[in-house]
Amino acid sequence: MPKREKKGKSEREKEREERREEFDERVVHLARTAKVVKGGRRFAFRATVVVGDRQGSVGVGIGKAREVPDAIRKASDRAKKNMVRVPRLNSTIPHQVQSKFGAGRVLLLQESPARAELVDPAARRVVASIALEVPPGHPLARAWADPAGSRGEGAVFLANGHVIVAKEKDPPALIEFGPAGDRAGGFKVGAALAGGAAWPVAPGDHVFVPLATWRPDKALGDACADLSDLEVGPDHRLYVLSDRSAVVARVADLDPADGSARADAGWSLGRLDGKPEGLAFTAAGAAIVALDTRKARHNIVLLEPPIAAPG
Repeated sequence: MPKREKKGKSEREKEREERREEFDERVVHLARTAKVVKGGRRFAFRATVVVGDRQGSVGVGIGKAREVPDAIRKASDRAKKNMVRVPRLNSTIPHQVQSKFGAGRVLLLQESPARAELVDPAARRVVASIALEVPPGHPLARAWADPAGSRGEGAVFLANGHVIVAKEKDPPALIEFGPAGDRAGGFKVGAALAGGAAWPVAPGDHVFVPLATWRPDKALGDACADLSDLEVGPDHRLYVLSDRSAVVARVADLDPADGSARADAGWSLGRLDGKPEGLAFTAAGAAIVALDTRKARHNIVLLEPPIAAPG
């Protein structure tokens, strides 16, 4: 039997580099650890690495070693072994993810079919599954049912157990969803779910329907050609993001008896290397905008000065 030729170290390293080039790799956390042993403390490093193939697969791994390069390599290998497939619609992920720190809940807003999944990440289970249905006869029923149209592109938890969803376009609108028969609460300072608070929705399956709808008035419509995301700032005000107009606008209070959404302030994002699709805020009120780009880096923009500073 012919003997297998052993590959030299340089050949193995070359193959490893070629395999690594197939993936986009990011070190998201690096920490030094210490273990108390007889005679002192033994130091090591722990690395957290995220890898992706730019084709819809992503994985996360943690590696520990005495040296930083070895910890990163172990984390990368584990991430590649634990990759999962992320569903995509064309070139985007058809989910809006909104998290609340402290209460341990994540809301996944699925565009098609329109539904929200309340997830407990610690238990790795869906706590509540909420279908977002617009009944026949509603002014937005046809647009909501159109498979080629836009449904939920952003969501905000409300303290009363409802959720406000941004419909991006055709037509753009803000919709308060809740159980049928509930009374719409609208939005004003204090209406949003407080950070760390539990969202008062019982476990299980639910159906939410529109309780109130607000269409942008002419001024807001002129400033924001669409509504690609919305978020509550540290000042407890509601903000919307427009990717077509590259604008962040602060929305005035939403009155359930008034079907118009108005802006009382706006900020142009200027020229960006990508479509602004996600909006968040730092604790100081500076806006963070996520860009939809073909590049694997430089797709998060921090805007200064702060626009939503807490009072």
